[in-house]
Amino acid sequence: MNKQTIYSVLLVLVVIATSCSNDDDIEPTIGNLKDVTDCEIAIETNTLASICVDGTDFALTNEIIKFVTTFYSKNDNPIDTEFIWTIESGNMEILNIENSTNGLIAKSIALIKFNTDFSGNGVIKGMAENNTGSGFATHSIELESN
Repeated sequence: MNKQTIYSVLLVLVVIATSCSNDDDIEPTIGNLKDVTDCEIAIETNTLASICVDGTDFALTNEIIKFVTTFYSKNDNPIDTEFIWTIESGNMEILNIENSTNGLIAKSIALIKFNTDFSGNGVIKGMAENNTGSGFATHSIELESN
């Protein structure tokens, strides 16, 4: 074989090798962009207790979305915090709750399903209680228009 043929074959092999796709190159599926896993609470030196609830303001029927509540209680160990999630109104159900801590902050993430008959006017309540402090906050969710 002459040099020109060898270079041509090598060029074809390089083009084929670099143009083949690999399944590892596929971009991973993005999770639900409505999911929330943190909310900000203000803690100052005189704060005794603070709580927040956060999540999307709009949901579709049959959608499953994460909502979060965080809680701080001065002089309490956050690991001792008990969370209670309730559906105050709207056709929703709580599928799962995961609790964790981060420094002085206790956190609870609730996975909420919006049932087929969800028509808006949804209100969820996150309540937290520790040895010396407690609090609650609510969050409203309306039906998202397609």
